[in-house]
Amino acid sequence: MIKTEYQNEVINRVRLLRRENDVSQVLLANLIEVSHGQIGNIESPKFRHKYTLKQLYCISKHFNVALSYLLTGSYKDLDSENLIKAIIRYEE
Repeated sequence: MIKTEYQNEVINRVRLLRRENDVSQVLLANLIEVSHGQIGNIESPKFRHKYTLKQLYCISKHFNVALSYLLTGSYKDLDSENLIKAIIRYEE
């Protein structure tokens, strides 16, 4: 199964944050405790690999952005119901 468009959008937001903050795939891999090759697989639309919710949480803390931003692209805070919906959509 290939990643959904929504999953790719989330991954692209992480990639953009990574690049804007001059964080290499290797550094991000160390932060979330995976191999740097795994980051390459996640960032590639050819593979089904994606970040786990725990990894997205760690990434949000490292870059000082809300988890809701990674999931929606909006800096507006989500209420818990809409955050859960965004998480479910990402996990599908």
